[in-house]
Amino acid sequence: MEEVFDKTTSFDETINIRKIIGVRVISENGHTIGRVTQARINPNTKSFEGVVVRKGLFRKIYIGKNYFETLSPEGVILVIEPSILLKGEKVIAYDGEVIGKVKSIDRVGKTNTIKSITVHSFLRGSFSISVDYIKSIAKNILLKENYNAPKKSLWRRAR
Repeated sequence: MEEVFDKTTSFDETINIRKIIGVRVISENGHTIGRVTQARINPNTKSFEGVVVRKGLFRKIYIGKNYFETLSPEGVILVIEPSILLKGEKVIAYDGEVIGKVKSIDRVGKTNTIKSITVHSFLRGSFSISVDYIKSIAKNILLKENYNAPKKSLWRRAR
């Protein structure tokens, strides 16, 4: 094959974008996020920008290239655990008590950086927790020792 290019990347160093479609997307912690359904390109710069990942039947997530560690025909490995996937996960106080489940995530713009999470519990209702009180995020969210969860109550007044 003849090659005509003006950059340092030769044909052999590139990959066919069609081979990316259908590969698995794996998070930083090894969780399968879903499969690539689209590869997105910026029409102005003509550069690759990210992928659309199908998670389940109806949920699609766009992940920008800055969050990729590896991109190959075998799969896409991320350098993050996508914060938008925390919805429904347990929130655990420092003493081990489950205080509720994540109802929503407030992020900085559309980045993966979390500002706060909204937690819901049957006995505590809905309440917000700042990222300052979050110790770690993995399968569950563990809170720092200094966080005081709202008290349990069957008779909560409307706020």
